[in-house]
Amino acid sequence: MGGNKPKSRKNRNSVLRRRLLVAGLAVFLLFDVALVSYALTAQNPSAKAGSVVEPSVVEPVETPPVETPQTEPPATEPSETPALTSLPPTRILTALDASTLWRATTGDCPAATATPELSTDAGDTWTPSDASADTDSSSILSIYVDSESEASMVTLTAADCAPQRVTTFVAGDQWQEYPDRVGADWFVDPADRATVNSPAGSFAAPCSSVIALAPRTESIAAVLCSDGTLFRTSDGAATFGPGVALPGAANLTVSDDGYIIVATDQVDCAGAQLLATSEEPGGALTPTGCREEAGTPEDLAVAAAEGIVWLWAGDAVSTSSDGGTTWQ
Repeated sequence: MGGNKPKSRKNRNSVLRRRLLVAGLAVFLLFDVALVSYALTAQNPSAKAGSVVEPSVVEPVETPPVETPQTEPPATEPSETPALTSLPPTRILTALDASTLWRATTGDCPAATATPELSTDAGDTWTPSDASADTDSSSILSIYVDSESEASMVTLTAADCAPQRVTTFVAGDQWQEYPDRVGADWFVDPADRATVNSPAGSFAAPCSSVIALAPRTESIAAVLCSDGTLFRTSDGAATFGPGVALPGAANLTVSDDGYIIVATDQVDCAGAQLLATSEEPGGALTPTGCREEAGTPEDLAVAAAEGIVWLWAGDAVSTSSDGGTTWQ
């Protein structure tokens, strides 16, 4: 019985050592946890046990709105209606009195020929002549009638297209050159339509292109420009009065007391409109009649004498004794 007591003591010592070992291990674990907690607290001093770390707030940055540039539509220039431009007439008609007239067609030098026609019965019949056969004449610029048998023309020479004067004393049966006398006549050279030649000399025209000329005396005349403007002079073309605009004006002639203009494209006339005016520099244009005759503007020619007006339009030469109100 006495031999079993030491073994019980030994068992009690083993149990005690295990309890101490477990307690030491628990203390060590608690100490280790405390060290880890301390290390984390040292790295973030502001963090405290039990506190919630608020995330930093990022303020929104306002971005200015992008302005879309206003694109202005391209400026549109107002369209301009082109000016009505008249071409130089291709026909010439001149009256001496109520029965005697000359007419001619003209063209470019040197291709054109000078073949005027004479009427002694107010335009009912016409007798042709050939000035080119007797002279070196090409384009006809103007015709001046002195009597039933005598007439003169300013023409261009076929050789060099220089202006010259040719005259007939036998109603067109024969023509004679007088180149030294051309300076005594009114004319406009197609090579320089910005110059008017008169018995007083050569002067600048009131426009860049004169298409028709109507002289009344050696010093008084009217010119028609390609834009339809009419100018009058009383000093041989040295100066001109104010222009009177008539878009569509095609030709003109002298009358008993002034001038007559023939125009196309007029509001109240579907054909050739006649307008009268005085020889005064600023005289107004007064419509006097309309000829409902189709034709190109450059093929219109007009003449007047002793109260009668002749209009060459198309294939006919018409006459009017009331300024163009009625026609025959």
